[in-house]
Amino acid sequence: MRQQFRKWFPLRPGEGGLVFTLGFVLFANYAAMGITKVVSVSGFLSEVKDHYILLVWAVDMVLLILATGVQSLIVDKYDRIKLMAGVLLMFVALYALLPLTFLIKGFPASISYTLIYLLNDQQWRFFPVVFWILVNDIYDPATGRRVLPVIANFAFLGTIVGLGIAAVDAQMNFGTVNLLLLNAGIFLLAWYVSRIRLRSIKLPPPVRPAESMRETLTEGWDFIKMVPAFAYLALGMLATGSVMTILLFDVLSDAKFDLGNGFQSFYAIYNLLIAAVSIFIQSFSARIIEAVTLRRSFLIQPFVMLASIISNFFFPGYMSSGVSQGISRATYDTLDLSARKAFQAMVPNEKRGRVSMFIDSYLPSSGTIIGSLVTFAIIAVGLALGLGREVYTGLYLGAGIVIALIAVFASYRVRATYEQSMLNWQLKRRTRGASVLDKLDFGDGQK
Repeated sequence: MRQQFRKWFPLRPGEGGLVFTLGFVLFANYAAMGITKVVSVSGFLSEVKDHYILLVWAVDMVLLILATGVQSLIVDKYDRIKLMAGVLLMFVALYALLPLTFLIKGFPASISYTLIYLLNDQQWRFFPVVFWILVNDIYDPATGRRVLPVIANFAFLGTIVGLGIAAVDAQMNFGTVNLLLLNAGIFLLAWYVSRIRLRSIKLPPPVRPAESMRETLTEGWDFIKMVPAFAYLALGMLATGSVMTILLFDVLSDAKFDLGNGFQSFYAIYNLLIAAVSIFIQSFSARIIEAVTLRRSFLIQPFVMLASIISNFFFPGYMSSGVSQGISRATYDTLDLSARKAFQAMVPNEKRGRVSMFIDSYLPSSGTIIGSLVTFAIIAVGLALGLGREVYTGLYLGAGIVIALIAVFASYRVRATYEQSMLNWQLKRRTRGASVLDKLDFGDGQK
């Protein structure tokens, strides 16, 4: 029993306090996200027609792109611990203020739920970056390889707890206001714990770069254009963002149509299952990538998405679309993320952050905007022409199949240009180091 515990938690004497403090802060973020993810989507769909959530997603991704640009400017300018404390207090304030929108007489509930959803997604993108940079500053690489997987597990645990609370709320009806105040309390406790436990940590002074946002974006994009494998990976990520959006909307639309008031309970349990499957797949990610090789691992996600969307085309209904989207989501958050992190480890240190920001943030977000607007346009035209639900559903799934084929093409080109790209002068310094598979990273949760 003790040996199994040490295998799961390979901590040395004196490390537990800090690890579990950081783990609790990460747990708080993902628990709050798990609650609001289900409540915001369920509440929004109960107030307006389901396809209007596509417009919310498009606006949300525009905000994410802007927030990521701002984040790239501030993340290296301020003390990491103070920045983390500031982020926690910001979420305390936002979750404490949001209940007022439900208490103000005449304020549209649809807008309230939209604001919750937008906050949830900004939290999903912004918090992990600040958190993991702090963790990487605290631990040296050797220690980090032992303790980071332990800390990362708190993200999955928080997700499961948050989704569990949302599932119970579907039966007990605690009320959105109370759940938002609970989130404010969770973040306040995380701030207090981090303030007490991290105040003795001494970190090197922050770097204060003088680059503008435009210079930051240009440098990352120029690198991607000059390395063929990264250019095709960029195209693949753009297509992936679009297909994943179509798959997600399809399951939400089918579940709302088939289940009605039972949607919130389904959506909470559904996301719990995805989290559980992701934990299982993550434990095998490194071995799978090593077995198929890194260059071939980029084929996995496009073929999974293609199979998923073809399955939805021929087998309609929330069960089929739920399984298809769930499998695609789990592989995207585990195998595909690990492969991308391994590939990005080849980028020189001074450019890796900018390149990663493009591949992991800007491109999927842009793909989500494309997928949302294409799907919304098809549905809007279909409704205007009086087409049945089955017809316009088949049309946007057909568009998804075409985009998935683009992702498959891009992944084949990544494989074909892999060796050529390794000879590129931009990567030469990096490829002299250790094996990329030694640097496989863990996912930071799921949307």
